[in-house]
Amino acid sequence: MIMFKRHTWELFIISFLVLFLELVCIRWFPAHVLFLTFFVNLVLIACFVGMSIGCLLAKSSINHIYSTPYWLTLSLILALVIDRYSGLLIFNILMGDQSQTDVVYFGAEAAASPRNRLPFAIPIEAFAAVYFALIVAIFVGPGQEMGRAFNRIPERTTAYSANLLGSLAGIIAFAVCSYFRIPPPAWFGIASIIILRWIWIQCCSSEKNLSNNIQITKNYLPRRIIRTLFLVFSVLLTIPTSGILNNQERLTTWSEYYRVDYIPANQMIVTNLIAHQLIEPQSRPPEAAIPYALPYLLQRELRHQNGTPAWPDFHRILIIGAGCGNDVARALLFTSNHTDLHIDAVEIDPVIQQLGVRYHTDKPYSDPRVHVTINDGRNFLRQAPDATYDLVIFALVDSLVLQSGYTSLRLESYLFTLESFRDVRRVLKPQGIAVIYNVFRQGWIAARLREQLRLAFDGSEPVVIATPPRSEIRLSHFLPHTGISFFAGREEVLAPLREAFAPGPNQAVRFWYPWNVGIQAEVDPNVPRTRKAQFGATPPSMPPIGEEIADSQLDDKSNKSPTWIGLYPAIVEDSNGSLKLATDDWPFLYTRFPAIPNLTLRSMILIAGLSVVLWWLYGGWQMWRSESPDSRIQDAMRVEWGLLARSFFLGAGFMLLETKAVVQMALLFGGTWMVNTAVFAAILLMSLLSNLYVIWAQPKRLEIYYGGLMLSLLAGLWITPAVFLGWPGGVQVLAACLLAFLPIAFAGVIFATTLRRTEQPDRLIGANIAGAILGGLSENTSVIWGFSGLLIVACGFYMISMLGKYTRSKIEQP
Repeated sequence: MIMFKRHTWELFIISFLVLFLELVCIRWFPAHVLFLTFFVNLVLIACFVGMSIGCLLAKSSINHIYSTPYWLTLSLILALVIDRYSGLLIFNILMGDQSQTDVVYFGAEAAASPRNRLPFAIPIEAFAAVYFALIVAIFVGPGQEMGRAFNRIPERTTAYSANLLGSLAGIIAFAVCSYFRIPPPAWFGIASIIILRWIWIQCCSSEKNLSNNIQITKNYLPRRIIRTLFLVFSVLLTIPTSGILNNQERLTTWSEYYRVDYIPANQMIVTNLIAHQLIEPQSRPPEAAIPYALPYLLQRELRHQNGTPAWPDFHRILIIGAGCGNDVARALLFTSNHTDLHIDAVEIDPVIQQLGVRYHTDKPYSDPRVHVTINDGRNFLRQAPDATYDLVIFALVDSLVLQSGYTSLRLESYLFTLESFRDVRRVLKPQGIAVIYNVFRQGWIAARLREQLRLAFDGSEPVVIATPPRSEIRLSHFLPHTGISFFAGREEVLAPLREAFAPGPNQAVRFWYPWNVGIQAEVDPNVPRTRKAQFGATPPSMPPIGEEIADSQLDDKSNKSPTWIGLYPAIVEDSNGSLKLATDDWPFLYTRFPAIPNLTLRSMILIAGLSVVLWWLYGGWQMWRSESPDSRIQDAMRVEWGLLARSFFLGAGFMLLETKAVVQMALLFGGTWMVNTAVFAAILLMSLLSNLYVIWAQPKRLEIYYGGLMLSLLAGLWITPAVFLGWPGGVQVLAACLLAFLPIAFAGVIFATTLRRTEQPDRLIGANIAGAILGGLSENTSVIWGFSGLLIVACGFYMISMLGKYTRSKIEQP
């Protein structure tokens, strides 16, 4: 068995470290470095750059893994400093003009605030550049040891199997940590133990590396001790924000998606340093109570001319993005007399939902009529039966995080597509209502949602209500503090709502909402009918509630007296076709035009430039020189340029195949962390099977595999994932996996065969990883033509790789 061979075991261990540490960095650093999560793929590509440089330095006499403890510690210290002062830095970071931006970053609008201004501003690119360089430096050492381990194993396919198995083990190990919510000190502890193995055992022994012809000199004991102390210190640095030392001021938990901080003093939930949710009990009179209560208040007040309710009672309710339970609490409050009430509360993050279970004053999740599902909202929608719900709510759905480090998708991206809204229409009863509310920041986002809802509901124009009220929402409007609620349904359902706002003899009718009043007063029989929310041309003569009731009911007293606010529909400016609709192939709700956003474009240039600079600083100009006196090895370097070029473009294409597989499976089975983990594991398993096939078949020519690759890519362009919807479960999974993973199988055979022929596996692997960097940058083109377009780009990369032919020589292996 190959796993019992020493060098193969070493490659397995270092491959485990590289993949595990990559996932650790992707999770930890964006949770401490403000807005780092908005730079698509930055952490992932930094890991790849470090690995690539390291592999290409495999023959260097310098052991770069000795520096890894220092770079890791420096990165953690700087991240903790940024974390400590994030409350100040958030107002002093240049994120571009958020009032006229081409892409919306939730939370970034705080940078436009005049509060707490420093004498200087910090470009967000500065944070990105510093952390890109630091993460690259962390991975150069492990990458170098991986390249050396490849060189020590004469049989390349055996080495590749060990590499894939180690990577698979790394994914599984981190998935276990995520599942059991094991805190970050354990993550860094595992990585540090493996790094220590190389510092104390592997690289510090006085032995000659026959594969690389490098004499590794014995290190001094004090240096090894210092490096060990740095690693121990790095693990200790992660403790303060790990949740291990929680106190009454801040409770930290690491969910499968975020670092979640709960602040008991104001009941705020913060995710990755950005305020995300505020627990809103019924007794608190905040502005945010309006969208929660509005569907139920309108249902209560809307009447036909004969006095009968215009909308039926809400007996079955679906709340997507239930979060800490605010929306569920309001649903229970206004439907408490419904004995057959059934509420489906869907939330993707179990930690946020559990915070609602523990700390929400109204205990909404304790009600037996509430049925909680921890799942992706779109996946739940797709599986829901037709004509099931009276009310469907998209409840402040904004994740503030990317679905994975491989793609620009956000967790909620597939919820706000045209196809998703059609699913909403399907699950609604004929008289049902769909409600979407949030602070969408930009008028063009409101216009896009309006158009998608209109199309999804067969031309029925949604009713849009803004809070604070406004009569018009233009495409150019910047609305950082305006809540926007969309009411969608069949035309006969929305008609009574439109009629209720129709102008009267003197002026337009408003819906008078009691401002600064605890919302439970709306269902309190002691509150007179004249003091509750109601339609009217003029505000009610009586102020909302009386002081005696307010004093007895409101736990959170407002400094402002209760008053009336008149709500009315807003007219949303028509885009006249200037806005691309968000679809399952182009699910970019927060991107104004199908073009690479300026911030993303700047980050791409930054990444490319820094990669070249770091490659040069690490001695890249010497990487292609052979220090071996063996003419056979020198000949190999000359003839393998074609293989290296092929490997480079194979890496670029493979990265895009991975991205396409991730987004395709997220659409079909949900964008949960479990689905993502399963996809990455399946990709590695498919690559392993391809490698085992190469060991068995030993293919001499690759034309047939390139042909199969191109045909499978064309099939992916022609067959959309929507084709599989509605198929039987097992058949759907099989067909979707075949469509997603068949190109990966062919690409795996081509790469494994290329690797089998090389005399320089370290450089070929380094070139392959460098190609993945190009693929990662190319992923941003999905914003231009959608995710299906990535397959066209991948086809281009694979066609170029075909030109990298292998020149036959005396060193060719069978």
